[in-house]
Amino acid sequence: MHPSESELHKEAGNVLFSHQDYKGAIDEYTKAIIRDASNPVYFTNRALCRLRVSSFEDALGDCEKALELSTNNMKANFYKGQALSALNRPNEALRSFTKAYELALREKSPSTQAIAQSILNAKKLKWEVQEERRLEKEAALLHEMMDILESNYAKRISEALNDEYAVEHEKLENKEFLEYERDEKISLLRKTFERSDAKYQKREVPDYMIDPISFNIFYDPVMSKSGRSFEKSVLLEHLKNNPFDPFTREHLNEADLRPNLALKAACEVS
Repeated sequence: MHPSESELHKEAGNVLFSHQDYKGAIDEYTKAIIRDASNPVYFTNRALCRLRVSSFEDALGDCEKALELSTNNMKANFYKGQALSALNRPNEALRSFTKAYELALREKSPSTQAIAQSILNAKKLKWEVQEERRLEKEAALLHEMMDILESNYAKRISEALNDEYAVEHEKLENKEFLEYERDEKISLLRKTFERSDAKYQKREVPDYMIDPISFNIFYDPVMSKSGRSFEKSVLLEHLKNNPFDPFTREHLNEADLRPNLALKAACEVS
């Protein structure tokens, strides 16, 4: 049976892709889609090419079309997550990556670890963005409170200088006292915000949230027989060639692993 015309265009696109001619491959996949728009593979192939040439909106459109045709499409969800990440839509990206990861585990796909890595990177970036926003809010609050103090004392100093019942040296003494009091409060306020308490510093990701193999934030932590936690996809990749616990060296296989739901919940909250 001879391949259809659409399949011939897809195969031509695959050849061009292997030679990193992504624009040429996009043209061929487009021709395949024109002849058969019911095959999600054509859309995911074109989406991958569009990711490679940084055409992220178009890649996202291809992924969404592929998902209309095939809801549980691992590649479409994975590429959609990449496009959304590049478009600075991290929460949506995480949802797509999570769906892709679940499908990859179900299918025992070789892409499982790559997808998990994307989730871990996205979660780390999300943490950093949240920390930056928290610090920006605290800095804005500090400036707002300082402005209130300055305004309040400017008014009190003005009233002291214009006090008709005080003599000149009393006015100056009152002014100096108020300026001293103002400066002391501003200094105390700054120290309160700048003190070394972890609540006011840019916080690092806690060690217990870090996978000991990949050194990334946990997404899907599991416990080995020794009670130590690992990122599931990373540990499974390790077990393919080394069927033992990376730390205790005792024999270990997938059936020995147990989900660490408490750790997973802690990482999700953070």
